[in-house]
Amino acid sequence: MTAGIIQGLAAVINFFLSAVQLLVFASIIVSWVGDRSNQIVVMIINITEPMYRPLRRLTRNIPGPFDWAPMIVLALVIFAQIAIVKPLMAYGDRLMTAEIQAP
Repeated sequence: MTAGIIQGLAAVINFFLSAVQLLVFASIIVSWVGDRSNQIVVMIINITEPMYRPLRRLTRNIPGPFDWAPMIVLALVIFAQIAIVKPLMAYGDRLMTAEIQAP
């Protein structure tokens, strides 16, 4: 029972992080070709900008025209998937194995 809850929690976290990844990729594409009067484009910008704002304050002194905020968000999401989701899944697998083997 506990193993299923932990694996379910890991799956929900992974789903959320994957959705963030997709939104970041969409915002990158939209920043190049998006029509800012389109409601979907506005929604993507409204969701991703709050994630970017604090990172832009940290990276504003880096010279060049490149916006590092989306890349940093992607790196943080990937790190979270590796550091949080994978260990939770592994722990859930171990619990599942222990529950199956228990009499």
